[in-house]
Amino acid sequence: MKIEIPFNDWSRERLDRQWKKATSRTKKYGEVGDWFRVDDVDYELELVIKIPLWFVAENLYQSEGAESKEEFIDVWKSIHPKKGFKPFDMVWYHHFKCS
Repeated sequence: MKIEIPFNDWSRERLDRQWKKATSRTKKYGEVGDWFRVDDVDYELELVIKIPLWFVAENLYQSEGAESKEEFIDVWKSIHPKKGFKPFDMVWYHHFKCS
């Protein structure tokens, strides 16, 4: 099923460079096998799991397109300025591939 996942400019740049292979969100956007399109490129969800935000920052920041844990945390804070980075919050991790 086609789904919509919004991406900011930072994420779109990393998608274009094929650095970004995942996105963590506060809500679930789809199921394994669902797909979405960004700038005429199709992506298919390969893994959708709920995990702690600290785990993403520590272990999965590269799949998010960040070069470091600190960059991931800074980007998260910029997207969520009111709540900030709460390491023990549970997030939905969506890993995808180009279709």
